[in-house]
Amino acid sequence: MKFEIEVISEEILPAVRSLIAREMREDYGLTQEGIARKTGMTQAAVSNYLNNSRADKETAEKIEEDPQIQVLLENAAALAAKDQDYSKEISRIISNIRDKGILKEKFEDTNKII
Repeated sequence: MKFEIEVISEEILPAVRSLIAREMREDYGLTQEGIARKTGMTQAAVSNYLNNSRADKETAEKIEEDPQIQVLLENAAALAAKDQDYSKEISRIISNIRDKGILKEKFEDTNKII
């Protein structure tokens, strides 16, 4: 058994970060170094996110299929690109994933502690 927060930190958040990094590269033309500076990640982490070696590709694909979440991802990327706090968008994305039942199989045997 896992706690819900473990699923979020180990599986959901890496996929979300991967999608945001990709948005920043595609929509804003930022380099890995630029994305790293604006998000507080290392360049190596950004490289891993962009190459899907840190996040599960299938998980990322399921997340971005939802139109509302896609808008939130775009908003998060826009805020990060402008050096603004995008943490509330991350929270909204995770809440939407959980509340809409997206990736519900990942949460089935978890205990909620928060």
